[in-house]
Amino acid sequence: MNLDPDLAEVVVDGVWRLRSIPGANSYLVALNDDAYTLVDAGTPGAGSAITEALRRLEVTPSTLLLTHRHWDHAGGAADLRREFGLRVVLGSGDLEQGRMREDRKPPRLVRRVMHRASPPPPTVDNALPMDVETEVLPGVLAIPTPGHTFGSICYLLPDRDLIFVGDVTLNSGDRLSRPLPMANDDTAMQERSLSALADRSPIHGAPGHGDPLLDVFGDWIQKLASMPPASGGSLLRVLRNPAAALRFARRMGQSS
Repeated sequence: MNLDPDLAEVVVDGVWRLRSIPGANSYLVALNDDAYTLVDAGTPGAGSAITEALRRLEVTPSTLLLTHRHWDHAGGAADLRREFGLRVVLGSGDLEQGRMREDRKPPRLVRRVMHRASPPPPTVDNALPMDVETEVLPGVLAIPTPGHTFGSICYLLPDRDLIFVGDVTLNSGDRLSRPLPMANDDTAMQERSLSALADRSPIHGAPGHGDPLLDVFGDWIQKLASMPPASGGSLLRVLRNPAAALRFARRMGQSS
């Protein structure tokens, strides 16, 4: 691997966050069998940016692990599957007739700003069960955490004490936060998944939005889970914290 710090930043040993990828964070993981996997694929159109980064890093991934179906996490999946022939892995709750269920399209204003259309959903090669944990790859444990979507999955690397949490929780800068209720398939189910994850989380966490949290993730998610959800609807919660909403919007255009 030709590591270029302008293309990828080290999270922990053998795990990198790709830089300048539009949408949610996209992570690259070196597996115990000398193969590589990706975790999440950014927004529609991000496949080309990820492909370019991987070519320059001299890495060919064999698998794409999707935390859930939403457009800002899975938008580049079809392009990456076509480019690298990799296997796409997703929780079965996000599938319909063998393919990823089409997500609700982003608001029209967001699509105009991003100048991107929603691609067709990718074929899913490995549909993970939602009622049992699975060693999906050597050293990678898939943990069902439904609620944000019915197929949401977290991926745990026990030997590195790191977990990829998708949108089960987000890093808002000085704290972890919950996804907005309007973005959830089932908010009560999401709360149960958050509590279960807090009970067994490692010290390092790699969220879909915001910077990775090293050494403190377990403490932060336990604190979040012990607090009741904020009152009011999604719009009211955004208005209460416009700075966090602005940071999120900027990341949708391009992850740092």
